[in-house]
Parts: sequence; structure tokens; C-alpha cells
Amino acid sequence: MDLQKVRDCFFAYAAEKGVPYSEFPLETEIDEFGGPYLELGATGSIAIVARDRGQECMRKETSSPEELARLVFEIFNRS
Repeated sequence: MDLQKVRDCFFAYAAEKGVPYSEFPLETEIDEFGGPYLELGATGSIAIVARDRGQECMRKETSSPEELARLVFEIFNRS
């Protein structure tokens, strides 16, 4: 899956929801202190992963850029 496609879908979804973003909120660098990051899978999927003290505590994986964009938006816009 193309990371740029995910970013484009994210910005479109955020604009549709009325919450515009100037930057994509996730990177592919591992955050060992609980912050989510993107993990590129060998099969073409991308996962949102969070670790706490080295232990994986969240994983949401998909091969759909639209679904991943929605998941990222939901993580950063919880009420």
C-alpha cells in the first residue's frame, strides 16, 4: 500500500468531517512510549501500532487506504 495514498485519503476524510489537518499525524518510526506509529507489512498492508515499554498494546491492520485513514482520524479525534 502506498503511504501517500493513505495520507491523501486521511486529508480528504478529515476535511469531510470538518476537521482539517495541515500534517499527517503519524510516522513510521517506532515510539516505545505508547504513541501510535505506522508499520508497513510485507504483504502490502499497513498497521497502526502502539507500544508501551516495548510491549505491543494496540494493532489495527488493513490493506485499505480509506479504512486506515478513517482509523487514524478516529484515534486522533476521540471525544
